Amino acid sequence: MLQRFLDFSKNERLFSERSKLLIAISGGIDSMVMAWLFRASGTDHAIAHCNFCLRGEESDGDEKFVAAYASEHGIPFYTTRFNTLGHAAAKKISVQMAARELRYEWFSSLVNSEGFDAVAVAHNLNDNAETFLINLIRGTGLSGLTGMSRSNDGIIRPLLFASRYDIAAFASEKNIPFREDSSNAQVKYTRNRVRHKVIAEMEKINPGVLDAITDTISHLASTSEIVDVYIRGLRETIFRQTDNGFVADIEALSNLKPLAPHIFELFREFGISSKQTGEVISLLGSQSGKYLLTSSHRLSCDRGRILISERADGETSEFMFSSIDEMRVSGLFSEMHIADSAGDPLPLSPLTACLDLDRISFPVKVRNWAPGDRFMPLGMKHMKKVSDFFIDLKVPVTVKEKVLLLLSGDDVMWVMGHRIDDRFRVTPDSGRILVLTV
Repeated sequence: MLQRFLDFSKNERLFSERSKLLIAISGGIDSMVMAWLFRASGTDHAIAHCNFCLRGEESDGDEKFVAAYASEHGIPFYTTRFNTLGHAAAKKISVQMAARELRYEWFSSLVNSEGFDAVAVAHNLNDNAETFLINLIRGTGLSGLTGMSRSNDGIIRPLLFASRYDIAAFASEKNIPFREDSSNAQVKYTRNRVRHKVIAEMEKINPGVLDAITDTISHLASTSEIVDVYIRGLRETIFRQTDNGFVADIEALSNLKPLAPHIFELFREFGISSKQTGEVISLLGSQSGKYLLTSSHRLSCDRGRILISERADGETSEFMFSSIDEMRVSGLFSEMHIADSAGDPLPLSPLTACLDLDRISFPVKVRNWAPGDRFMPLGMKHMKKVSDFFIDLKVPVTVKEKVLLLLSGDDVMWVMGHRIDDRFRVTPDSGRILVLTV
């Protein structure tokens, strides 16, 4: 294992004998094996541990465990604690996304202040395969199927050569201590559901599915590199940068064949989802003045050109979905699944909505809230203005302006990131439950 670790790192140019590395150690089996390998390799390194304060005593126990390991072996140790739930609520993002933002921002600050060359994280082959499948399930372009990068933006992944089985066997052989994260067994999280259910079923069909997915990722990554070179050249021909953004020639765009994949690849850096590809194509034939809002930009039709500019604050968004599949690929929700009321405990967070699916009528809509909107906040039996609800919660104006509503027909189901409507709550009689996280 040590030789494979060194060979992989050398071949991928992840670090050298002169490198000074910060290694991210959670206390779990993957990161503790990585810590053992770095110590055995003699590479200059320090340990960083994040306490996200999400699992109470268990989180604190992880911190103490990693601190004790670093002290025992004389390794410089950095640790910090995050108010992860508060950050998620303030940013209107999922808890998992909040944890990711917090840890990588902290890693970056340590690299800059302490002079590290890179940060090593312990993702393995199984993590790579899971990421591939999650992106495939949610809907993605070619770039979303190319797996985790071995090295990018100062982050290296020196365990991407090893499977979870390899790591577990090595930990057993060397008696490497580690701690189990109880949340890893909870299938309410998308990654865990893919890990414990989806891949397990795939292995029944093909016991070598991990190798097969890894080979596919490698082939797609090579293809993606070719496509990226081609698209960059095409963009330089068709797009022109201006003081306000970019301008694209409609005639040149319309002549591309096949049209849809060209449009998606050319415009995805401007925030379009795969679902919006058709809308961009429709915009090519529209009259001047028509426009389309993506997650980050405004695309406007103007006398044979598409004008591309960053969205202004306050521009309204509206999305219509005729099915759950369309909601899943929209990119609006970080987590989404259908649960059984008799199954796992449902998450309790304002960032997650648990809705009785049988009470929802499609199509459903997501849009900005507007003055006059009313809903029945969970736990109440009368209607309330959304604006009054914000006043009661003392929601800041800067946050309030960006709040979206999820509607079934004209009925508000969820003031997203704040409160669901009592009429769509889960009851003992509920069957299917739609679980959404922003």
